[in-house]
Amino acid sequence: MDAPRIPDEFEIFEEIYNYRRSVQHIEREYLDLRIRLRDAEVDLRSDSQNQELKEQVDYFKSRLKDLESRYPWISTGRPSEIAFCINQSGGI
Repeated sequence: MDAPRIPDEFEIFEEIYNYRRSVQHIEREYLDLRIRLRDAEVDLRSDSQNQELKEQVDYFKSRLKDLESRYPWISTGRPSEIAFCINQSGGI
C-alpha cells in the first residue's frame, strides 16, 4: 500500500485561495445581513409599532438562519479552510 501523498505548500495555499474565493460572496452576504438586522432591530426599538421594520427583522433573521443551516461553518467562528491542513491520516 502506497503512503498518502502529502501536497506541497504551494498546492495547499492554492486550494485554500480558490476555496476562499468561492465562499467569499457567502461570507459577505452573511455579514451584510447581520449588519442590516442589527440596524433594523435598533430602529424597531425606537418605533416598536412599525410593521415594515418588523417584517424586515423577520426576513433578515430567516435569511440568516437559512445561510447558517446551509453553511454551518459560517457562524462557528472557526475558519472553514481548516480541512485543507489535515492530511488523510488525521494529522496536521
